[in-house]
Amino acid sequence: MKKAIGLLLLSTAIIAGNSFAETVYINGKPVDSKVIDQTLNQFKKSSPMAASQMSNPQFKKQILQSIGMQQAILMEGNKEGLDKTAEYQEKLQEVKPILYAQILQEKSSGTVTDAVAQAKYDQMKAQAANQKQYDVSHILVKDQATADIVLAQLKKGVKFSDLAKKYSMDPGSKVKGGDLGWSDGSSYVPEFTKAAQGLKKGQYTVVAVKTQFGYHIIKLNDVKTGSANQMQPFAKMKDQIKQEIQTDNAKSFFENLKAKYKVEVK
Repeated sequence: MKKAIGLLLLSTAIIAGNSFAETVYINGKPVDSKVIDQTLNQFKKSSPMAASQMSNPQFKKQILQSIGMQQAILMEGNKEGLDKTAEYQEKLQEVKPILYAQILQEKSSGTVTDAVAQAKYDQMKAQAANQKQYDVSHILVKDQATADIVLAQLKKGVKFSDLAKKYSMDPGSKVKGGDLGWSDGSSYVPEFTKAAQGLKKGQYTVVAVKTQFGYHIIKLNDVKTGSANQMQPFAKMKDQIKQEIQTDNAKSFFENLKAKYKVEVK
């Protein structure tokens, strides 16, 4: 329902004239600048990509037109006394949890200072410096029988990369001889990561590893420790880190709320 109203208002804005504007009027009176600022700020939070177009006068005019329509709807609803009707109260109960959730999320996320973000960045960099990285190749086949054929040829000395190009079903790595590049293992499914981490440099799995994708013969090409030097400077990551901290804060708040009220499904 909320999305439908938003689309309605935006479509109304799009049919507006071509002249540019800096504010919006209702019955010849300008809408309170606080209302406009509040709506624009909320719009920027909910739609960063669209908000980047605010410098476009025509686009800004469309948003102001939407704000004007919101105020017109409020005025008409108040005139008809909709807030006193049973229908309004029923609809209000439907959206109240959503509104509460938005407010509680904003409160729990809090304001993240540069110092807090810097501390998080330093922690991430320290972890990256001690994180093992694995250079892995694999040959992905559909069944055990094909995996056995590949393993038999590996034992005969056929090159891993040649067999990957011939048999592997993974189009991304197949053309590169099965090479997946460097990873700490977090980007792979658990069975794959466990098998790769159990190998020594130059070894491959003598038994195919079954995952949801098929059967893998995995080879560990190399191992190194640390990737801190690959991290971007703090200045480039600051905003992203702040957002991550706010997301984590909100997530913790709602997890605690779930425990506090013993939310269960039985």
